[in-house]
Amino acid sequence: MARRTALATFKACALAVVLFGWCLAPASAHEPINLDNTRPTPGIRLELVEVPSDTAQPSEAPGYRLAATGLPAGVVFGVWTRPFGHGFHEVATGFHLNGAGRLAPARGDGAAGPQYLDQMVFRPEAHPRDAVAYPRGAVWEVALVSADHKITAFAKVVPRPILAQDGPCTVSLLLVSFRGERYVATGSGFAPGADVMVESRYADRVSRQQRRVSADGVLPPDVIALASIADDRTARYSVKGRHCEVTLEYVWGVPALLGR
Repeated sequence: MARRTALATFKACALAVVLFGWCLAPASAHEPINLDNTRPTPGIRLELVEVPSDTAQPSEAPGYRLAATGLPAGVVFGVWTRPFGHGFHEVATGFHLNGAGRLAPARGDGAAGPQYLDQMVFRPEAHPRDAVAYPRGAVWEVALVSADHKITAFAKVVPRPILAQDGPCTVSLLLVSFRGERYVATGSGFAPGADVMVESRYADRVSRQQRRVSADGVLPPDVIALASIADDRTARYSVKGRHCEVTLEYVWGVPALLGR
């Protein structure tokens, strides 16, 4: 249930990114290529499947396996990843469909390791080098790309979501600024058509506003822009509805980019 809720909330956040257009900046000049994630190859589907772990720490991002369908035969593919604030770079290559319809590496040297791409586990990279972990609330994107870059498929997740829930009500924050100063808040599960009180608090600033929930219980995307000359980089965001109250505590600015 929690996993389905997180997925639904991420989809809402992804819609907010499309509406406000902040998160998807062009790759910097030093990146090898600029993959266009707005124009994937039709008919191909790529999904990131989280790998459960009983030993993962709260600061660790989960690992993911890739599940792809609709791929053509006779084509060599590579795996590219895009950490938050960076461009795509290739992390694995040389995969092709075998007779069983699975992506297998073209090994001729008897090298050890997973025999199929769907057995490999990929983890988000923490950037910059002194980061404690992958930033909370930040998108991580993976692409499956043919050797000639003509066939592409994309998938994205939020490995370490900023999310809280009270009863049926869920609120999450998506980091959309490469300086850690802007978030988009979304929510779901509230009383349809009801008014909720939204409070944003950081440093010595407090803002409150009443917002109307949609007919399907969804809280419209809310832009949170943070700026302060004080040293405190902690913040709090809460939504109080008729039957629930959801509160999120998070850090912003440089601490957010360092995954704290």
